[in-house]
Amino acid sequence: MHRPNAERSGVSTTIATVLLVVGLVVGAGIGYAVTSISTTTNTTSGGLPATVSIGVLDDLTDGLSGEGIKINFTVHQAITDINNYIAGTSYAGKVKFNVVVENYALDNTQAQNAMNTFKSDGISVVVGPLNSGTAQALLSFADSNQIVMISPSSTSAAIAIPNDYLFRTAPTDVVQGQADARMMFQDGVKYLVQVYRQDTYGSGLANYTKANFIADGGTVVASIPYDTTSTNFATTLSSLNSDWSTAVSAAGGNNNSVAIQLIAFDEGATLIQQASTSYPNLLKTAQPWYGTDGVEGETVFTNSTIASAIQAVRLPSSVFGFTNSSKTQPLTATSQTCDSYPLGAYDDMWIAALSLLACGKNSGSCVQSVITSVADNYYGVTGWTELNANGDRAVSDYLIYCITGPSSNLAWTVCGSWSYQTDSVTWTHQPST
Repeated sequence: MHRPNAERSGVSTTIATVLLVVGLVVGAGIGYAVTSISTTTNTTSGGLPATVSIGVLDDLTDGLSGEGIKINFTVHQAITDINNYIAGTSYAGKVKFNVVVENYALDNTQAQNAMNTFKSDGISVVVGPLNSGTAQALLSFADSNQIVMISPSSTSAAIAIPNDYLFRTAPTDVVQGQADARMMFQDGVKYLVQVYRQDTYGSGLANYTKANFIADGGTVVASIPYDTTSTNFATTLSSLNSDWSTAVSAAGGNNNSVAIQLIAFDEGATLIQQASTSYPNLLKTAQPWYGTDGVEGETVFTNSTIASAIQAVRLPSSVFGFTNSSKTQPLTATSQTCDSYPLGAYDDMWIAALSLLACGKNSGSCVQSVITSVADNYYGVTGWTELNANGDRAVSDYLIYCITGPSSNLAWTVCGSWSYQTDSVTWTHQPST
């Protein structure tokens, strides 16, 4: 297994070489080991307090709540496991970690209020936010107040910035755009109509997918944005229906080579449900509707009330991948089905805690200086968490999830994967056409 360069970020070898996690624990009875943490790192300004709080900006009630509820579980599990680990080190009885979760419901004002509270409470590291739009809105505050944000799911390339206070353990949409384009083109799609939420995430991923799809040899007939606050998609669906007809005509009437890509959060379920009533022909496409990481794992899409519509569009959706191992299995077995972002949040908590221990003080500026080296030497439930020069996950393969099962018990299940190395998709069970 490849081990990243421990000294790439310029952090001292002492810090860089002592933080390699070689095993993880979930609950009692699972083997766990971390190489000893140096006590010679910076311990000025009084060292770490007896209780160190890590903030979490989570969505428990809005468009990413399907992921957010799982993330709420995994960050609490991580704190339990971190404190169990510390109990066997020289820090036992001296330091413990605490998690403070704030539900910002994808609202930038609520997120800012939570960050103000974190600052007042002396919290220097925050896991989250989940979405790129909020991460972008908070970035100036985080930089000026030296509060490190570690997001498990923000992917917009528009905020891939070196030397800032935002770190992301998911790869950016530059990579996902390549994966999504290849998935569709390899399936025989030659003409594409995109529908996307008009925010930093949606417009960015739409553009990167479009560029890669064209480079593969396809044609993007239309890209249709919608307001993120929309609940009535009549205008969007009218455009989609018209552009779908144009695409089929461009394909010489062969709708086997035409597809719809939906880049959405939970509101995508409402859009599909309204399409089933207003334009039922759009749910009878030969190719599936293709989703992305914004919909993957969200429980609103497996709700039995819209099961027939979801089964019609099939919605294969990509998300950065992880390999099932002895580390992931105990965690996924103790909660709802966990996918990459809840697992990533678990790793983010460990990276935050290990960075604070490496600093020996509750200092955001210190964490910002060591976190890349810590992440590069950390092997977690999502694998190696090596970061690039912008503080984002370097590269990754992608898993493809499909919605399967009877209408009374729909579930997101892995149905394929995309390889970064070969730029190809392998299906374990391809959505039926």
